[in-house]
Amino acid sequence: MPGFFAVLALVLAACGGSGPTATTLPTATGSQTSTAASTSETASSELSAKEEEYLSAVKDAQLLSVQVFQNFGQVFSQTYPLRETLLAALLEVGVGTPFIGNLAALEALDPPDRFREDHEIWLETVREQLRLDTEAADAVRDGDLVRFVHLNGDLGETNIRGILALSRVFCLGMATDPRVAAGCAPEGLALVGEYAKGINNLLREVMPGISSARGTLGFRLSLTPEEMGQVLTSMGAGAEGIFQGFESRLGTMTPPDEMLADHERVRAYIGKQLAIFVEVDRLRESGDLNAVRFELEGLEQDYCDVRQSFESSDFKEAVAIFFAGGPGVCGGEPF
Repeated sequence: MPGFFAVLALVLAACGGSGPTATTLPTATGSQTSTAASTSETASSELSAKEEEYLSAVKDAQLLSVQVFQNFGQVFSQTYPLRETLLAALLEVGVGTPFIGNLAALEALDPPDRFREDHEIWLETVREQLRLDTEAADAVRDGDLVRFVHLNGDLGETNIRGILALSRVFCLGMATDPRVAAGCAPEGLALVGEYAKGINNLLREVMPGISSARGTLGFRLSLTPEEMGQVLTSMGAGAEGIFQGFESRLGTMTPPDEMLADHERVRAYIGKQLAIFVEVDRLRESGDLNAVRFELEGLEQDYCDVRQSFESSDFKEAVAIFFAGGPGVCGGEPF
């Protein structure tokens, strides 16, 4: 199931490095928390030469990781009948490298005053990614794929939390992929009315948890039935809780008439996602893990179907933060 949920994050494979200590990341809930976020879209576009040079250097630092992740994409697009073959493939494509160069490049930069807070947010994000990455690399070497896939989910969640906490101008300036840019803070965008702002904020709140589930389940690894059962047992209740809360919150929102049909489409989509997780939990308890894998495949197809069904342009702009990431897994169809 490559691209599970397609929620903006790059496929974050496990990679190694030194062992930095854990860091506390910002929590992005609702509107943007950075002071830089109050800058209007017009003002944000007026960059000095020094600011443009700095953002270019940040993007170059990001590309150091992206270049390595491109190799991991081939590993995650295949199945491996032998565990040893999978582990060897992960080691061969560069386990131990993606975040090290990125972090070193960021630490060497002196940000302009305008981006000092953004710089610290993203620096702490990459440090946390490297810490998780180190643990994931150890799991690969130990042959512990259950631990590996959970840490892969943690990496995805960390990436999304970092992106959502950045000011829009910094986020756009360092984005290396349009799907990442879609997740940048919406300040200055023409979100029409309180409903559009509300559903945008709701999506921003649930995306880290959904990204964690996507990173944990969005793979084709050689897990044994017992290992697959362990993964589903440990993350199933949390995933169900996310969708239950999402569904409940949507039910309290009152969209304008022109967005009502699209709102109901999202509600139906979330309801189907929740039903799949409930069924997956039932099948897991019965031990039918082949049926579990079949059920999980429906998650991705439902995502692709609903993102193509929206009619209101204002609604699409409000939910682009979640649904614009589809072309990578939805046959290249634009949003």
